[in-house]
Amino acid sequence: MLKLKIGIVSFKSIKSVNSQPSLERINMIQSMTGYGQGSSGSGTKKITASIKAVNGRYLDIKIRGIDIEPSVEKQIRDIITEKLIRGTILVNLDKDNGNKTQELSFNSERYEAIETVLLDIQKKYGRHLDMGDLINANDLFTYSDNDPMTSKNLIKAISGACSEVLDMRSVEGEKLKKDFEHRLLTLKNLLSDLEIDLPKELLKREEKYKNKISELLNNAAIEEVRIAQEIAILAEKSDVTEEVVRLKSHFDQFIEMLTKKEPTGKGLNFLLQEISREINTIGSKCSSEKIINKVISMKDESEKVREQVQNIL
Repeated sequence: MLKLKIGIVSFKSIKSVNSQPSLERINMIQSMTGYGQGSSGSGTKKITASIKAVNGRYLDIKIRGIDIEPSVEKQIRDIITEKLIRGTILVNLDKDNGNKTQELSFNSERYEAIETVLLDIQKKYGRHLDMGDLINANDLFTYSDNDPMTSKNLIKAISGACSEVLDMRSVEGEKLKKDFEHRLLTLKNLLSDLEIDLPKELLKREEKYKNKISELLNNAAIEEVRIAQEIAILAEKSDVTEEVVRLKSHFDQFIEMLTKKEPTGKGLNFLLQEISREINTIGSKCSSEKIINKVISMKDESEKVREQVQNIL
């Protein structure tokens, strides 16, 4: 490529400023949402980076603002991957242009390639095409800064923005943790009340089964043992002991995961799915209005937790 004025400075590889693993900075659970801004340099070398992080199943980094070399972009992506881990990350880069001048470069290779194609068309088809009708000046000329930003300032700005995002994530995470603990306590209390009601409701159901069997047999004589057997079979189908035990275990696991210094969003989401499954099973096995009302309350609380868990790193 022929340049009218030499003004291109290659970026040198810069190692990540923060050599510590990002997981060490995580204080209990963190939210995936956050905003941060960082800047470095002065004058025409000043770089400002702003980062907005929102929910996302995976890590999706989108960089906008100014053109940067692929090697520098990779460094930025590596830093964000290490520090922010997961979520949709929107990065905006801004450079203070000041009164800087620009240098013009001519892309001779592109010009010659286009001219060759046009000559081939003229020879083969006898038609002359004007290059000016097909391209504009921006296709052949590029402008570059005579005072290019340094990768060092850019990396510092990105690192500063990431740090602010992490701070906001931690604050939001602490609020979510308190909300989870409150709702898990509500779920535990509802389950305890349900356990207290279960024996009484089971006795009512057995009596109901006994009366139903007598009606079906038209009050004919039948052995008590046979009745007891039939009632036992029906009672076993409606027994929710296993579901209650599993729910208690899931609640304890959930609370424990809230104290881990590592990303737990996916694990918490899985537990919420299991909790919802057990609650639904209890609701399908029980016909008592009293039990059903508690099941509905538990489903409502677990759904609120599920919505919030989607925002956990």
